[in-house]
Amino acid sequence: MIDVLIPHRYGWNSVVLTIESIIKRTPRKDYQIIVCDNSEAVNNVACEPHERCNTTGDDGNRRQYLRTMAAEGHIQLIEVKEQARRYGHGENLARLCEASTSEYALLFNANSEIVRGDWLDVLLSLLHDREHDLGVARFRGGGAREGDFICPCYWPNMMLLDMRLYRKHFAGHLWELRQVPFDKFERPEIFAGQYPKNPERIPPLVFADTGYSLWEKLTFDNPAGLRFQPLPDAYWLKWIIWRGGIDRNSHRPENPHVQKMLAEIDAALAKLRAER
Repeated sequence: MIDVLIPHRYGWNSVVLTIESIIKRTPRKDYQIIVCDNSEAVNNVACEPHERCNTTGDDGNRRQYLRTMAAEGHIQLIEVKEQARRYGHGENLARLCEASTSEYALLFNANSEIVRGDWLDVLLSLLHDREHDLGVARFRGGGAREGDFICPCYWPNMMLLDMRLYRKHFAGHLWELRQVPFDKFERPEIFAGQYPKNPERIPPLVFADTGYSLWEKLTFDNPAGLRFQPLPDAYWLKWIIWRGGIDRNSHRPENPHVQKMLAEIDAALAKLRAER
């Protein structure tokens, strides 16, 4: 059994397209979709203040859609209404991992459309060693940016986890997002020989995304020798279409780029629903 875990806040029809393309284009039946929605939370700690959008009847959150899909048995829905103690997206990830009871779990992004029916099979086929293959993930290297440092990390917006290993070695794992001054960062050696160009802050900040702490543990504190198999380079072109940036752009729905993405999503959803 595979749990498809989807964190969600403000996704407009991107979450609709994601859920319905999974259901319609996935021939295997041994999966369940679990969505953790925190769109009713007052705000997310560590995020810029969110401005409610008025371009749709439900401010772009699609809460009623998710509730209807849950009532009809298509998905499981976790609704978080209290303010996040940490970064909201990271707390959603932690809740989803805690809710998963299956052998495998896929951390997935609500801005994705399934293209090929074997999209889960190709990920599972990459796991060969049940004692060491923690899962499949995309790795992003770190380095110096214009005015800051960005940490290496694994991207949890597309990550297959062997939950037996995850529960054994990472029970209670926090998917934290951190921004700290460079001189207070615990592992400055990972940026050895690098320095931001034209630094805007002195000292510069270090940005650690939600997948950083997992990378850190696997790199520096990994006696079991766990590892991720790499996500195929063309995965986001051949098996799914990822339209990133919808949720993090929910505070500016009138932006031309956002409007273009929303129009593409609506067109793809209409095409999907017309399929037989």
